[in-house]
Amino acid sequence: MTQLPYLNLRPHTAATTGSSRGKAAMSAALIPLTIAPFAAGTLNPVMDAILCAGIIIHSHIGFQSVIIDYVPDKRLPKTRAMFWWGLRAATLLVAVGFFEFETNDVGLTEAIKRIWTAKRKGDTSMEPVLRGVA
Repeated sequence: MTQLPYLNLRPHTAATTGSSRGKAAMSAALIPLTIAPFAAGTLNPVMDAILCAGIIIHSHIGFQSVIIDYVPDKRLPKTRAMFWWGLRAATLLVAVGFFEFETNDVGLTEAIKRIWTAKRKGDTSMEPVLRGVA
């Protein structure tokens, strides 16, 4: 296969399809992880930790794909290395932030539940804020 200049056109191999399946599985796993705590009616730290880990991994893989697609290694090796280290630092920062929020505050699912059922200031109706939005 002849490569065009500045384009990385690789044929699909077993390795790329396997990683694509892993990314799709991670994305699909977030759906039940997001719904389960609210559907079951129980909010526990283990479920919060699994959800936070899933969000962090999903986001890291997504931004990693953006770097791979839009920062070419052959033309911009130093820039790409800078982006890789920036992604690692951002992922670590988000993980520490989630950990702090989980251990020193109410946790992710409880915060989402409180936001979802919050009332507007001065509103006397029983309708939650987000459910009333069209």
